[in-house]
Amino acid sequence: MDAMQLITFLSPTAPRRLRVIENILVGKRTVSTLYWGMRYQQLSWLGYEKKLTREVMDQAVTELTAKGWVNLVQTNAQLTDQGVAARQKLMQNRYQPRCLNLRLVVDIETFWQRFLLATQVVSEQSYQNYHYYPLQVSWQVKQSVKRWFSRFHEADLSSQFYSFWQHFFRQLPDSQAAFMSRLLVGHQRPGETRLQVARDFGLSEAEAGVMATDLVCQLARAVSQTQLASVNSLLTGLKRSLISTSAQQTLTSFMAGDSLTVISRKRALKLSTVREHLLEAAIMLPKEQFDFQRVLPPKLVTEVQRRFVDTPLDEWQFKQVGDLSIEFWQFRLIEILRSKQTDDQH
Repeated sequence: MDAMQLITFLSPTAPRRLRVIENILVGKRTVSTLYWGMRYQQLSWLGYEKKLTREVMDQAVTELTAKGWVNLVQTNAQLTDQGVAARQKLMQNRYQPRCLNLRLVVDIETFWQRFLLATQVVSEQSYQNYHYYPLQVSWQVKQSVKRWFSRFHEADLSSQFYSFWQHFFRQLPDSQAAFMSRLLVGHQRPGETRLQVARDFGLSEAEAGVMATDLVCQLARAVSQTQLASVNSLLTGLKRSLISTSAQQTLTSFMAGDSLTVISRKRALKLSTVREHLLEAAIMLPKEQFDFQRVLPPKLVTEVQRRFVDTPLDEWQFKQVGDLSIEFWQFRLIEILRSKQTDDQH
């Protein structure tokens, strides 16, 4: 995280809660964080920087404030006119991720370790070199690649990997292909660190991190789409659910027809926890994968939306529907539904 990255998370039209942005980056999955992450259209960054500290975050805020690019009220930040201009200029020159949301459904870190090591193994095999230092990766990754190589070593891995990498690099702009290729390890090719490549490309550490992560996401997408079994199999076991395991169990029971009370009793959970699970699912999943009507009578939704027809979503107040037969979690569900129905940026 640096000031230039933080400015891309801020808005010129409304203040944004800095603690929400921080919580998104470190990966806190409270309903409040997920809801506002959805409203800020930043859920693809969830858990991107798990080691981010409050000190680093505050330093970035201080730098933007000193430049006059941000107005800060307590812990809410909004871009000034100068900040908007600076952000527009920055967005024209800074790498913009295209596939970052894949992080939410694939263990990208493990995938990249696997693919790097597999590429090295194939490269050394093509030179019939069996005495080399393998990449320093986790024991689990080493075992996974060992099993993979045992399965596919009789295939023409050299040609298959060469063909795949060439096809993948051709889909990228030359500078991005060059950036990623320099990270690869192979025969008599030790590979370079991200910081080494970033320096040569004139990139900050933060921007290089975003580029590298997004390029790996693009790589994982390409691997998932290839017909080459030797390549595709390196994704085996790395899929993730968009929601937590416990929330998925609650959702499965809910979609099977169990009432919230029944789910609470069966799973020995507080009713409030069951509701939080459903809110998490409603936020994270595509609209069609959550049955809003099960807990939101159409008349109730219509009446709430009628009352706020001229009010921006982020200014809705629960107290304004206090006379209706509605609980707060249902009100939040209606807000989530409204957000998914209408593409209005916060």
